[in-house]
Amino acid sequence: MTKEQIQAFTLRVSSANKTEMIVILYDIAITYLNDSVSAKESDDKSLFRAELNRTKSTVQELMNSVDTSTELGQTLLKLYVYCNRELTKAYLDFDDAPARHIIQIFSSLKSAYEEVSKKDNSGAVMKNVEIVYGNLTYNKNLMNEILTDRAQSRGFLA
Repeated sequence: MTKEQIQAFTLRVSSANKTEMIVILYDIAITYLNDSVSAKESDDKSLFRAELNRTKSTVQELMNSVDTSTELGQTLLKLYVYCNRELTKAYLDFDDAPARHIIQIFSSLKSAYEEVSKKDNSGAVMKNVEIVYGNLTYNKNLMNEILTDRAQSRGFLA
C-alpha cells in the first residue's frame, strides 16, 4: 500500500460512520490482497506473506465488528472464518488463487455494504477530528488540502 493510499484511507476513516467503516475495511483488505497477488506474480515470497498477514489483520477487524446476535451476523462470521482459513492456506502454499477468490467475495460484500451505507444516516464514528477541505486552490501537479480547527483540542480531555 502506498503512502497516498494510506492517507486517503485515513481521511475516509476520520469522517466515516459505522457502515462506511466496514466499506473502508473491505477496500483495505482488497488493496492488500491485490498487493499480495502482485507480489506472487513477481515471485516475492516475503512480500506476498506480509501482505497476506496484513489482510488477515483486516479480516480480524471485520470479525470483531460482527453482531453475532443475528443470523446474518453469524453467517458473516462464518464467511470471515472461511476467508481467514483460505488466507492461511495461501500463505503456506505460496498460492495466490485463494487471494483472488477472496477479492471476489470482498468485492461483492463491499458493494452490498455501499448500498446499505447510503441509507445509514448515523454520525461519524470519530469525534473531535480536523476538517479537511481538498482542491480549494489549483495547482497543476499537486492537490492542496487545507486543515481547519487546528486550535481545537483533539483526543481525550481530562
